[in-house]
Amino acid sequence: MKNKYPIGIFDSGIGGLLIAKEIQNQMPNEYFIYFGDSANMPYGNKSKNFIVNNAIKITTFLYEKKCKAIIIACNTITSNAFDIISNKFNNKILIFNVIDPIVKDKIFLSYKNIGIITTPSTAKSNFYISKIKEYYNHLNIIQISIPLLAYFIENNFNIKKIRYIINHSLFKLKSIESLILACTHYLYMKNEINNYYRGKVHLIDVQKIVVKEIKKILVKKELLSSKQCINPSIFYYTSNNNLFFKKKVVYLFGKSNFIEKYNY
Repeated sequence: MKNKYPIGIFDSGIGGLLIAKEIQNQMPNEYFIYFGDSANMPYGNKSKNFIVNNAIKITTFLYEKKCKAIIIACNTITSNAFDIISNKFNNKILIFNVIDPIVKDKIFLSYKNIGIITTPSTAKSNFYISKIKEYYNHLNIIQISIPLLAYFIENNFNIKKIRYIINHSLFKLKSIESLILACTHYLYMKNEINNYYRGKVHLIDVQKIVVKEIKKILVKKELLSSKQCINPSIFYYTSNNNLFFKKKVVYLFGKSNFIEKYNY
């Protein structure tokens, strides 16, 4: 039965761990395999060819692990490589991303002016704006990229330095009603960003929206695990020995989880 197989999740580093945590919250009987490509992050300043080639390698790795579905938990990879990966693995495996569920969400009917903060590669692709415009033509969208912010978060830079970068960047997004954190690394800074706006700008609840949509499709495809598990097995792979990655895993999921360095 395919519903017993794991869900594969990958990101450039720790960002996608928050998607994995939400999967654990909403789908507690699922177990998953997570790949964080910390050795090559930040993806936000890489070329499209680099992003595509690495993403295909990681997708292949998770496919060979017999995952029943794969989640690209990275906005940069999604915006530059999702269509290519989907075509390559067409009909072989179910592939999700973290952008489509957001841009289709009806919450945008409640707003007129929204902001998007991204990595440079995501901004360059224009993937987000073109996708949103397919569904919501009434929106005024302001998109900015924040170079190296994901790298600083991944490597646990001083919070004062990170806060300065955030505040300096968000100054350009003052007239918005809602904001999309279009990099899963940025989700770790949700409280900092909310404090900057003093709660007056709605921050899109990325994790919940994305995972809710994934769960709905897994149910429809009869791929949701029906077996109740108290402690489902979770495996983590990284492309380097990033100590902060391991600390985040322990903080989010506990000490009983297995972490392995993998050179793909």
